[in-house]
Amino acid sequence: MKTKIHSIAGCIGFLIVLIFFLSTVYSELFGSYEDIVLVKSNILKGIFFLSATMIIAGGSGIRLGANRIDSKVITKKRRMPFIGANGLLILVPAAFYLEYKASSGSFDTKFYLVQGLELIAGLTNLVMMGLNIRDGLILTGRIPEKAHAKKSVSNGSSIEERDGGPLIVKGVSRLINEDGIPLDTKPIMALCRCGASKNQPYCDGSHNDIGFDSRCLNEYTSGSFQEYKGRNITVYYNRLLCSHAGECTKHLKPVFDTSRTPWIIPDNASRDKIIFIIMTCPSGALSYRLDTEAPRHEISKEKGISIDKDGPYRVVRIPLVSSSSIQGACSKKFVLCRCGISKNKPYCDGSHKERKG
Repeated sequence: MKTKIHSIAGCIGFLIVLIFFLSTVYSELFGSYEDIVLVKSNILKGIFFLSATMIIAGGSGIRLGANRIDSKVITKKRRMPFIGANGLLILVPAAFYLEYKASSGSFDTKFYLVQGLELIAGLTNLVMMGLNIRDGLILTGRIPEKAHAKKSVSNGSSIEERDGGPLIVKGVSRLINEDGIPLDTKPIMALCRCGASKNQPYCDGSHNDIGFDSRCLNEYTSGSFQEYKGRNITVYYNRLLCSHAGECTKHLKPVFDTSRTPWIIPDNASRDKIIFIIMTCPSGALSYRLDTEAPRHEISKEKGISIDKDGPYRVVRIPLVSSSSIQGACSKKFVLCRCGISKNKPYCDGSHKERKG
């Protein structure tokens, strides 16, 4: 609700300033003195309603961004005091002065100097308010961010992070829910990753209400990328990518057993079985190497996103546009946090299981 109030008040305020600006320019260029008097009188009346909408927009914005530290929210916070000061110190006094001068028929040099200052201040506020509206739409996933859009891949499908906001999914036609049922898709979708949306898996803007922090909090310590050598195959494990889905321990326990040390023993099963299990690992935490070749992942052919029950998004063959980078991460399969409490965002680290428990 706070998000809607903030956006509605901000848009109304922007439209009022725009009407003031355009009517002033038109009356000065094409209207008579009577038209200018009418415009100045109406602006003075409307300035009180504008002040109310700006107070609502500013107050709700402060509450929504109280615990937010992502860059776009910080930028919006920095613009608001300037917009407010510009209005209180220039636009409001100018409205009173210009209405007084116009109603008395005094269209002298002072009138036009103040009029010019008012137009400059009004245009400045229009630009900054417009930028705030744009950033708000980006934060809620309603429009794409140009900086990320430039990185889009040639086939048009991608998943992009929104700083402090949802995952923006483009060009994906396969989205499967927890029960294996295909969901409706759109060319561009905003998927929730804060865990608070009431319209799962889609974003409803709740990340703004809860002050969602999308930063990666994990420490990239040594030992995260581990090697387990066998006679015919070498298995690699990256703990920073693991979502603890348990596919390996459930289906090939002789090789993958967390109750022992080392927990991976490649010689306890055939090479083909191990490769198949590595293919079932949704996160890409497991990879392997044969002889002298470079480590590789096994990836299923079906492109899309599937949702684990009370768990993350499983992604196959859709590029991720992210500022996070993890050594050994697979670009063609990974799991993304959906609960909002992973310390390794945008990737899932299994924290949803702790919350469930």
